[in-house]
Amino acid sequence: MNTNPRHITLLTPMPPGEREEPALFSRVEQALALLPGPWTVGLSHGVEMGWWIVTVYREDGFECTLFLETPAQQTASAIRDRMADALQRHSLGLSGRGPGDTSRKR
Repeated sequence: MNTNPRHITLLTPMPPGEREEPALFSRVEQALALLPGPWTVGLSHGVEMGWWIVTVYREDGFECTLFLETPAQQTASAIRDRMADALQRHSLGLSGRGPGDTSRKR
């Protein structure tokens, strides 16, 4: 496990008194701890519906946005599985971009 405190950086400030966001960020930290980083993470919450959007960035141009609708999708293991799949696709060059697309690699 990577114990470097700069391994994962949160982009979005946590609102005071908000309990759900630190809990989700903790689960995201657990999910990313064993994956090669460093990571930058942005969180957005749909308060009324209970969903989260988690966007994860890495210095090599990797970017992944996860829409987490249900509590089952918001566990550390579910997030880690989805991140591992996205990283595998990234390493294989399966980012979904078409030929000739010169936009930033995701």
